[in-house]
Amino acid sequence: MICPVKKLIETALPLSEINRKTIGERTSAIGHPGNLHMWWGRSPRYSSTIALLSSVIDASDDEEELVRRMGRLKNDEYADFGNKPIIFDPFSGFGGIPLAAQELGFPIIAGDLNPVAVILTKAAAEIPQRFMERTAVNPNANKLVYAQAEGLAEDVLYYGKWLRDQAQEKLKNLYPNDEAGKPAAWIWARTVKCPNPACGCQMPMVSSFVINNKTGREAWAEPIVENGKVHFSVHEGKCPSEKETNKYRNYGAKFRCPACGEITADDYVKKMGLSQQLGSQMMAMVIETENGKVYKAPSPAQEDAADVPFPEDIPNGTIPDNAHWFSPPGFGLTEYQNLFSARQMTMLTTFCDLLKDVQDKVSIDAMTAGYSSDEKQLCDGGSGALAYGQAVSVYLAFVIDKMADRNTTVCTWNSSGGNPRATFGRQAIPMAWNFAEGNPFSTITGNFDTALKNIVAAINKLPCGSQCSVYQGNAITVEFPKNVLICTELPYYKNIGYAHLSDFFYIWLRRSLKPIFPELFSQIVTLKEELSTVGQYYGEEQTVLEQQYRQDMEEILKKMYVSASEEYPSLLFFEYHKADEAAIHQIYENISAPSAWENMLESILSAGFLITAIWPMRNEVYSEKADATRTLIVVRKAEKQNQMTRRNFINLLKRELPVKLDLLFLGEIDEQDRYLAAMGLGLQVFTRYKKILNADASAMSVHDALQIIYQETKDYIDQRFNTGLSADAITKED
Repeated sequence: MICPVKKLIETALPLSEINRKTIGERTSAIGHPGNLHMWWGRSPRYSSTIALLSSVIDASDDEEELVRRMGRLKNDEYADFGNKPIIFDPFSGFGGIPLAAQELGFPIIAGDLNPVAVILTKAAAEIPQRFMERTAVNPNANKLVYAQAEGLAEDVLYYGKWLRDQAQEKLKNLYPNDEAGKPAAWIWARTVKCPNPACGCQMPMVSSFVINNKTGREAWAEPIVENGKVHFSVHEGKCPSEKETNKYRNYGAKFRCPACGEITADDYVKKMGLSQQLGSQMMAMVIETENGKVYKAPSPAQEDAADVPFPEDIPNGTIPDNAHWFSPPGFGLTEYQNLFSARQMTMLTTFCDLLKDVQDKVSIDAMTAGYSSDEKQLCDGGSGALAYGQAVSVYLAFVIDKMADRNTTVCTWNSSGGNPRATFGRQAIPMAWNFAEGNPFSTITGNFDTALKNIVAAINKLPCGSQCSVYQGNAITVEFPKNVLICTELPYYKNIGYAHLSDFFYIWLRRSLKPIFPELFSQIVTLKEELSTVGQYYGEEQTVLEQQYRQDMEEILKKMYVSASEEYPSLLFFEYHKADEAAIHQIYENISAPSAWENMLESILSAGFLITAIWPMRNEVYSEKADATRTLIVVRKAEKQNQMTRRNFINLLKRELPVKLDLLFLGEIDEQDRYLAAMGLGLQVFTRYKKILNADASAMSVHDALQIIYQETKDYIDQRFNTGLSADAITKED
């Protein structure tokens, strides 16, 4: 085994600057790759880029100057540093790390089990690079030179508009204009038969009757009962507080009937829902005019336009039955098709079915523009006219997914912003009682044109800097490439249920893209073999799942050890939670089981790695309420020394740790991150040996080592920042 040269990431980083720029990295910004498609957890590109870059730069005698230079880096300076090893990411997710690798020009191999994650990474890093600097093929293309993915972006825009026009013509009867103007949205109320036998009206269940609460633009809807039936009137002005809702208390499906005053019980509404006896009623319309939005009661013509049958061939799948992430099944919305009205379903399937026409049109124009006429598919590495038509279709399928996210019967109305909210406001699909339906051909949030524009802007900014190969595979069974710089986001042991959540998008992507990626979309829904112990939400034994997770991670880490480069360190991102901190600092009593953090460190050491650094890389401003920190664990494939005693280990820490900590603070590390970063420095010493022997000859645990490191770090920080002593002074005192 070679004796590797230490890299900058193993000694010092401008951590405060990295975190500042990462926190400033907003997915909502125009051109951010996150705007390609919704995903619940993204690896921040900037911090991942600097981590990769600093893993190939040799540590130097002038660490201070190098750290400062790293903190001032701009994109166009990246090429000045380091070699370009092959990067390997077996848990690519959205593709944040592959994009960071491309920013630096590093070749990248990326994989994931989840087919939605795979297609997102392909769209972000693999497909743009394949068609990099190609000219646009649409009839209006007139540029002589196209940089990066500009040609692809221009074509997605052109053929996206053509797709919109075709769909609008087919759907014109479903979205007619009102006499006052073009409807931007319709606000609906779910209904249920009043439980009072003497009443029995279809009563609305409405969390808020407020339509607009902006000063000077207020509007609200009022249920009016006539002849035992409820209809709605829309009023201008501020809604009286007693009329803002007919919900009874803040929890459960308890609503007061506007006809008789009877209050529904939660169990009653659930029973009616499970027997498919919940209905819906249009409550108000939002109309676009030259003077802004106006609000009206629904007209019979608009109600009739929405009253269409469901299409015969619709994408579907069963929604998981757990209330933690998915509450609609408890009320009878058990299938994904139940989340969409008939009009929404008709609209979305129409767009999906038109994608084949788009593909054919693009391919014909591509051949005219000089693309190869070979029949090699995009999924097989094709780069000719056929593959290019398929590539454009991939991004337009993402536009459809964006519209699906904004067009369900669980999209609530934002009375402050005047627009429908997304289905995924958080990592769950909650039940909604009154919901908003947007017009995809209007200018309201969630419309086709806005979704298209955001995706095109993201394509234009993709780095396309190096070759990227993306595969679908289980990290436990797939063969890893050899001699690679591993950089990946390890799944947290109680991760969110990516596989279950992504089924919402998978069913639409399958409808759109199965002909293009038949193997990727061969299943009805996504595979549920992801590494996480979320089974507590499905009635499964949590202890068993946690044990299985640890076994699987140990197996994967051993595979990583075999594949890892000896020249470069490997970069493993993992969440560090307050519960982990509590265990190490002994804040709570009777801590018996190791924390998730300690289990992961044990697994890393069992695989044979040395830990050379730990860096907290924050995605958001530090807060006492923040539960987790994205943490980078830097590891080495290297020989370990045999063993040493506990006493000698502590003495070695006292000698080495102050010097390492002085170097650490060159990066002006924030106070709340000092202990976590110091933990990595102490583990450099601990993992240097195969065993640290306690007085009774037993092997020291990671937990005990962390407590010792914590105490030594505390002593050092107390002296340094309270007395201003240098590392040399502290060492001399000892």
